[in-house]
Amino acid sequence: MRRGDQPVMPWQNGGGSTRQVAIEPADGSLANGFTWRVSCAQVDSDGPFSRLLGVDRSLWLWRGRGLRLSLDGQELLLATPYARCDFAGEVPVAATRLDGACEDVNVMTNRARCRAFARIVALHAGDTLRVPSAPQWLLLVLDGVLAGVIAGTFPGHDGEANELAAGDALRGEGAGPQLCARTHGTALVVAFTPLAEAR
Repeated sequence: MRRGDQPVMPWQNGGGSTRQVAIEPADGSLANGFTWRVSCAQVDSDGPFSRLLGVDRSLWLWRGRGLRLSLDGQELLLATPYARCDFAGEVPVAATRLDGACEDVNVMTNRARCRAFARIVALHAGDTLRVPSAPQWLLLVLDGVLAGVIAGTFPGHDGEANELAAGDALRGEGAGPQLCARTHGTALVVAFTPLAEAR
């Protein structure tokens, strides 16, 4: 999933936009429901988050000076790269930018259907990253370049070395690929487990 192929949806309130990295199932949506969703948001103005009933959310500050989140009356400051916040979609949340526009990364799961184990991985040039085996997994490159033999991922590149740049993503089932960092960088790695297997 190259970054350029990921749909970008402007917010109805005009305060930003969301780039949908991946969603399960493929025809899922915020309106019609989903099992899990990974997205990146461009936050151009202050304002409330949409409430998502039955959804667990994890959010990381990606770019920008930071956000001050008001979660059900309590304040949380996300002012360092990849600072994380976990919260339920039913909780009232409002965001205030500390100094200009920000970008954040979001992982959402339908808590009745699956669980997610998500982490940010920092990489140095030459490091190896093996995506762990999981019923479903997703890798999103946030910064830097990763490369590896990723058969069947991109049309016309079966069995060849492929490079993934910032914003590119891979998803799969079972055993994940092994990748090498061409440069310093960071990646989001998420393992999704159906609820019956998560217990």
